[in-house]
Amino acid sequence: MKNTSRGAASAVTLDAVLNGTLPPPSRHDSPFRLLELILTVRCPRDRPRRRDLLRFGDDDGVLGLWQAAWSTAEDVRDKGWTDPRRAHTGYVRLLALLETCERRLQELDERLDLEPDDLEDAVVLRVELEQLAGAAAGCLAECGDVAGRDYCRERAAYQVEHGLDGHRYASALVGLSADARYTWRPGNPGLGALASALQSGDATIHHSVRASSPEPDEPETAWLTEARAKSAREKAERERAAAGPSLVVLASVEHLPGSAENGSKAGRSTGSTARTEWAPLAGKALPLARVPDLAEARATLVSEFPDDASVIDAILVPLAGRSFVHLPPTLLLGPPGTGKSRLTRRLGEVLGLAVTVYSCGGVADSSLIGTSRQWSTGRATVPLQAIKQAGAASVLVVLDELSRAGTRSDNGRLVDGVLALTEAETSRRYQDPFLECATDLSAVSWLATSNTTAGLDPALLSRFRVLELDPRTPASLPSLTAAILRDIRAERGLDEVWLPALDEEEAGVLAENWQGGSVRVLRRLIETVLASRETLATRN
Repeated sequence: MKNTSRGAASAVTLDAVLNGTLPPPSRHDSPFRLLELILTVRCPRDRPRRRDLLRFGDDDGVLGLWQAAWSTAEDVRDKGWTDPRRAHTGYVRLLALLETCERRLQELDERLDLEPDDLEDAVVLRVELEQLAGAAAGCLAECGDVAGRDYCRERAAYQVEHGLDGHRYASALVGLSADARYTWRPGNPGLGALASALQSGDATIHHSVRASSPEPDEPETAWLTEARAKSAREKAERERAAAGPSLVVLASVEHLPGSAENGSKAGRSTGSTARTEWAPLAGKALPLARVPDLAEARATLVSEFPDDASVIDAILVPLAGRSFVHLPPTLLLGPPGTGKSRLTRRLGEVLGLAVTVYSCGGVADSSLIGTSRQWSTGRATVPLQAIKQAGAASVLVVLDELSRAGTRSDNGRLVDGVLALTEAETSRRYQDPFLECATDLSAVSWLATSNTTAGLDPALLSRFRVLELDPRTPASLPSLTAAILRDIRAERGLDEVWLPALDEEEAGVLAENWQGGSVRVLRRLIETVLASRETLATRN
């Protein structure tokens, strides 16, 4: 507590005013504002008492000084300083406070026989005394007192010579070193002496720097201009390399009608057009997800899907040695309820890819590849929309339940669009029908799920790797249970404290009623266990 309050008070000390991090009192402020600020931080609740001794350096004398400072501030706060009698009394008390603090500081400096423990206590006392002396001196300077102004000047000089950021105090030192005379009447606002000194010091230093800066004798030569431009280009290349791999997905939208420029924000032109919508993406190098630690990624995935270790290995192996994440088109095959969709989503999350799940069930058109702008509902291709939403060129598109897509070709077939987008050469320069230009979708990863290969186009099966998921076994029950509980917590917005893991009895009931098979059935059983838990808790 004592270290916290002392550290917070460092933001409202005289040093903070002199280096410009705390605005100095203005001419319309209370001349005692600095004292009130530091006391608000150090004594936020009430007058310092004997029980607070440890907070003020464990020294009775220093505690007494803080009590005197608190009484002074309490007497002039809430416009009390507008009363001439109170203001004059506060001024006299501050003179005494500054004199006492300076005397105590001098005594500390003259003691050379301090033991190591005493030396540590002396450092703490110095901090306390300097905070009090600084507050008193700042207030006295606002009252036009010479002693307060001299202390502020000496403090600024000390910080210039010894401070880590001494140059920040130079303006205060220059301004406070000028000869200035102020007349303050008790009951009136402060004179703005510190603000005036800082402003005067800034102006003096600024004019000195300008006067010492030589004017160029002649214009820059052509070879120097060219050298500067080359250096700037090389620097940009180095920064781009340091930022990691990237890819320009959309080169330009200049061919589209409208007035938005490449890289401008949407809405620059009137109305919503394809040009204004996609201009922020045009010509911009979008980041590619770096390949993470594959051993760590495998360990995470296998811990959640122990029955799919071989499938996980087959998916991760092609990433070895690559600079960014890109998965070859892969079809996960397995009976209903084996958790195929969840596995694809977790693969994307662990590999750092934004995941878009495209449900193929009942889709009877080719809108996946985008639709022309001649239609009122025209839109860009699904992976391009995913790239825009993620702000990254490498994303994961999951074709969920691919075998359930429609087979009629009246409005185009989903499978035909998938064939075009998953072909390496085609995806590198895919002609988007909405934007009517080539786009680079080569960094998009494709995963698909299906219960069976029956009815799937042979051309599609030749394009995708087919990996079969093993049935869920009782051995995977603990990891599946933990994963399902995490999903339920996320859906309900609950912390683990409010939805803890299953206890031994609940886990035993679950093991008796699930001997492997569908993960959907397992989730319903877990939800039943949780519902019974809530019912019993209500009764108790």
